Formats: sequence, structure tokens, C-alpha cells
Amino acid sequence: RYSNQTFNQAAALLVENGKQGITYLFKRGTHVEFGYRSLCTALAFYFILSCWTAGSAVASGLVIPMLYTGALYGRIIGLILVSIFGVQTNEYGAWIDPGLFAAIGAASFFSGVSRLTISLTVIMVS
Repeated sequence: RYSNQTFNQAAALLVENGKQGITYLFKRGTHVEFGYRSLCTALAFYFILSCWTAGSAVASGLVIPMLYTGALYGRIIGLILVSIFGVQTNEYGAWIDPGLFAAIGAASFFSGVSRLTISLTVIMVS
């Protein structure tokens, strides 16, 4: 954060560690915090590096990068829905939140890549 309480969106996603980045993406009610450009840049960066790391013979963790990549694409889908439907404050439209879609995207990407069941993945993400 700068002295005037602003921050660089891409730096918050790329420079921070994966756990802190996932926490940023899971926050609800922050639909204007990250833009499409920073999310797509971080998604491309993490996806390419995760593919490269998974294909190498080096023993390294892929749990956090998988959750991070899923949270990024889930947040992008959530932002698209917010731009189509707008911010909903009533009880029926409260599901349109990019943070909620980030959690769903992280669970779906993690279960798809690791071939775990959805229920076990939801327990791990929670």
C-alpha cells in the first residue's frame, strides 16, 4: 500500500505470496478491487508457471498455485457477471459476488486437476 492508501493491483496479485493472494481474491464485497487486466495477467503468469513446474522433475508444491489459478479465473467470471447484472444487494441476487465465484473456481480447478471429489475439495478450501 502506498501512503495515500492505494495499491497496484497486479503487484498485489503477483508479488505477495500465494496464500495472501488467495485471501485477497476470496474477499466478498470487493468487486472494484481488481480489474480484468491484472487478473488476466496473473492468471496467465501462474498458469504457465504451474504447467512448467508440474512437468518438471522437481519436487515442489502445486496445491497453492492450483487454488490460486482457480480463484483467478473464478474471480474473472464473477466480474463478468457483475458487469452484466450489476451489484445486487437483495437476498436473491447476493450470489453475484466475485469473491464467491473465486472460491467456487478454486474448488473446481483443484478438483479437476487433482481428480479429487468435489466434497473433499470443498472441505479443503473451507
